[in-house]
Amino acid sequence: MVKRALLFPGQGSQYVGMGKDLFVKYPIAKETFHEANDAMNVDLTRLMFEGGITELTRTEYAQPAILAVGMAMFRIYKEVVGSDINYMAGHSLGEITALTCAGSIPFASAIRIVHRRGELMREAATIGGGAMAAVHELDISEVESICTSVSATHKGGSEIVVVSNINSENQVVISGHKGALSEATERLTKRGGVVIPLQVSAPFHSPLMAPAAEQFAEELNKYTFSPLQYPVLSSVTAKLYASSDEITKVLTEQLTAPVQWVAVLQYLRENGVAEAVELGPRTVLKKLAQNTTGMKMFAFDDGSDAEQLLSNSKIAKEEYPLDFIIQCVSIATCTRNRNWDSEAYAHGVITPYRNVQTMIYQLQQSGGQVTWSNMEQAYKMLLSVLRTKLIPEVEQLSRLERLLAEYSLQDKFAQGLPVGVLNS
Repeated sequence: MVKRALLFPGQGSQYVGMGKDLFVKYPIAKETFHEANDAMNVDLTRLMFEGGITELTRTEYAQPAILAVGMAMFRIYKEVVGSDINYMAGHSLGEITALTCAGSIPFASAIRIVHRRGELMREAATIGGGAMAAVHELDISEVESICTSVSATHKGGSEIVVVSNINSENQVVISGHKGALSEATERLTKRGGVVIPLQVSAPFHSPLMAPAAEQFAEELNKYTFSPLQYPVLSSVTAKLYASSDEITKVLTEQLTAPVQWVAVLQYLRENGVAEAVELGPRTVLKKLAQNTTGMKMFAFDDGSDAEQLLSNSKIAKEEYPLDFIIQCVSIATCTRNRNWDSEAYAHGVITPYRNVQTMIYQLQQSGGQVTWSNMEQAYKMLLSVLRTKLIPEVEQLSRLERLLAEYSLQDKFAQGLPVGVLNS
């Protein structure tokens, strides 16, 4: 089986009209965009579909819009292509999209989180004094060396410039005080580099973002994150998240630390990933990876790529048994409850159980085909019920393994048992 990763782009990929075709063609996309509207209490779809670009580009709107498109594409991908996903990763903002698609952050919460992240970044930009620039045609180590030298000497070391994004072998981004960045630009140009100023007024992914990072940590501390259902690579560390407990720390650090995109792609290549799919507006990550990864790249926002992904999908042609969903309900019903916390029981048992019952009724009434999304909803309901009822781990594993073996689904749910079940 070919190993595949899903990649999610960051800010700057937005454009007027993004997601509109998905909204028209796929009910799950329309539902996703409506969820985003409700979470923000803003008509985000109007901004996405009609613009103008100046308003859409405002960071507090661009970030939730990009996340919403990424989530819509992910849901379509899962429903039509299937769940053979080995890794997820995102570039800066895209890391939050990856964590959301991996099930660790509820979608509505993620929309609110990135909206606040955007506000904090905008506030940092209004303070002024910072700038960013893209550097081409120079080795990364040479760019880092010049930045270090400038930071040590410019205005007596009181101003800094640092590498903020390592995007490809041929492109890095630098951030810092305007004066220090200007001096670094002169030195880099003399060494043969091509330096292009970016139209931003704040030094993102640099130590100068520390005040915004501190406030963002306070925002993240308001939320509880669930276990990851898929392995997610951090663009800060280029390592897998060990657990959702790391989310607040890593996402806070992300505002002040460089994006290690080259290292992320190297990790994927070294771990056998042969194909990667970009889920989000435009084809930014596909272009960055073309000459460096050795992986086959698809971008869902590229019409020919999307058509190839969807038309070649074997999973899309499979039929799934309604009996599996009914069996999930049966197991959830017959297991003994050991948890007398009524609030936890309502959230972890009653709500997901009723949602699956409603789904079964609708499928039976309509005669509709069971989709992979239906299968996953039922299975996630069962996991939630078993955890909430405090079923012993050995019994949980025994029931789940028997269920998956009965329907030959061991390799469909993230190699049998989703990440986090063993830690329930």
